[in-house]
Amino acid sequence: MKKLALTIIATTVILGSMQTVSANQERRPPPPSFEQMDSDGNGELSKDEIKGPILDQFDELDADGNGTLSESEWPDAPPPPAQ
Repeated sequence: MKKLALTIIATTVILGSMQTVSANQERRPPPPSFEQMDSDGNGELSKDEIKGPILDQFDELDADGNGTLSESEWPDAPPPPAQ
């Protein structure tokens, strides 16, 4: 009987944790697209147009060194911020 009770409690705790993680992931909005960040519509992103952790990677992503990011230099999905 104790073994059954412990199994039920453990299962409840695990499932509860999984739901919390899932709920937190659902609340996070998707990262903005290249087009959404290109506020002046010139087809390139300047440092002024970029927000968030990807700004720290700007110089690495700017492969041609022209001070802007073209759509080909833009990563598909920036990594989520570390928590």
